[in-house]
Amino acid sequence: MVLGVSELKNKIVLLLISKAQLLNPVDIFLLVQQTCDHPLNARLMESYKIVWIPLPSSDTWTEAEESSFNFLSDSLPWHAVRKPRLLNPGVVKYIREQWNYKDDEPIMVALDSKGKVTNGNALDMIKIWGAQAYPFSTSKEAELWQDQNLTMQLLLDDINPLLAYWVGQGKNICLYGSENLVWIQQFNDKITEVKLTGLQLETIYVGNSQLGEHVKQIMARSGETSLIDPLSFTNVQFFWLRLESMRRSKLRLGKTPRSDHVLAELSALLEVDDRDEGWAVIGSGGSSDIIRLQGIQGVALTLTFFPQEKMKD
Repeated sequence: MVLGVSELKNKIVLLLISKAQLLNPVDIFLLVQQTCDHPLNARLMESYKIVWIPLPSSDTWTEAEESSFNFLSDSLPWHAVRKPRLLNPGVVKYIREQWNYKDDEPIMVALDSKGKVTNGNALDMIKIWGAQAYPFSTSKEAELWQDQNLTMQLLLDDINPLLAYWVGQGKNICLYGSENLVWIQQFNDKITEVKLTGLQLETIYVGNSQLGEHVKQIMARSGETSLIDPLSFTNVQFFWLRLESMRRSKLRLGKTPRSDHVLAELSALLEVDDRDEGWAVIGSGGSSDIIRLQGIQGVALTLTFFPQEKMKD
């Protein structure tokens, strides 16, 4: 979609700056879900606009870049500049130098209703909180993190309606991952065993942050063997994209894993080595009582001795 400058008057404007090919498809789907499809968007849709500004990889546009822009500008729900190839070279230079834009790293610059930059890159906070991040300023980003503990609500919100329901109901949830089928079988056997004692727990397989072909094969195989009941592969990609955005957002605000517990836990999840054994994170709803475990013995001991009142309806 294209629009005139007058349509941006008195609105928050998000300038999505990228190469003409934009983002990879999963990033696009997540961004659409967190803006256009977000529950709050119906109330806020007239208060802000997203404008895509594609830039060429070199000084001139290639035929492939022109073709990509024409297709995407007609397909995506955001607005786009009318003729990006005619952008003044000085504007392009400013974007690259002053806004630190690099070809392989899309950014989303937030402008207030007077055109003042309020956030040099709001892309991560939108992936995390969606329209809830309005007006997308750096101060709003810091505010959203203030007193935010690591909870299942933070980890799973906006990924999938069923997960949002489980979180809202305060259900006990166990996220787990591994590329080792033997470990996954042992884990599910242990879950089945402890559930017989009255444990109420929803388990969700999310693979690992690399999401390689092996994880995809495990998820496909689960549909045939009922070994695990996973989300769709796209939902799992959303999960890890949001975690990576959380880490970047924290780092951009000057936090370090040593000084920030949430950042330390996010980094541990993103860097976990599960080739031999797996890992699990157990918690419920908005509670900050999150337990992260490695290996089947740690999971077994925790499920055995975890306070039963937390596990029962």
